[in-house]
Amino acid sequence: MQQGTWVQLVHSRGTDAHAVILPYVASVLAIFAFIIWGGDALDAGAVQLAIAAWIVLGSLWTMLWFDGVIADLAAAMKDMEPDVAGSHIGQNFAKAPFPLFRGFNALVIVAMAVLQLVALYS
Repeated sequence: MQQGTWVQLVHSRGTDAHAVILPYVASVLAIFAFIIWGGDALDAGAVQLAIAAWIVLGSLWTMLWFDGVIADLAAAMKDMEPDVAGSHIGQNFAKAPFPLFRGFNALVIVAMAVLQLVALYS
């Protein structure tokens, strides 16, 4: 792979990671705000079901998107040009524990979804 292509792919996937974080955090905060201040609107089963569906589907979407980013970055690490791989940043990139990052990502998103669902139905 040409170095320019490699750099562009890594940059593109980094941008994808940034693109999913803010909407996910805003969604979680909005759901918690609605749960806290929603009042009687939360007593309707249809409203609870709609929010629960968004919690589950939005979390799944975010987890899969971010997991794909991490998987692509792990693969990109293996395609580094020798000049990049020999640099300090390349050596640091090669040591990154991508499987741990993927597991932690899944753990955090699942935990947040569970917390939201517990708050919604309690």
